[in-house]
Amino acid sequence: MCLFAAIGLLAPRVVLVLIWLFNASFVLSPFSGLGVPNPVGPVLGLIVLPTTTLGYCWAVASFEGVSTFSGLLVVAVGVVIDLGLIGNGRGIAKR
Repeated sequence: MCLFAAIGLLAPRVVLVLIWLFNASFVLSPFSGLGVPNPVGPVLGLIVLPTTTLGYCWAVASFEGVSTFSGLLVVAVGVVIDLGLIGNGRGIAKR
């Protein structure tokens, strides 16, 4: 069971790092309009909410950002997945 939890926590981070290595503009361009230096946004996303960061990058690249329903849905699913991974299934443990 611990192996699945470790894979669940590491997989989005590994995917984000690999995409960043092979296609840096996919990861860096969505964060170019922020007031912080360009790599700070993706690095914070990598540490805190990696699936949401991947979803946001995909929404900007494919759905014109979060201004469309599809883009907002992709980012919302990423948030739900990240919050589920961070919670470590505490709801199940209470039963």
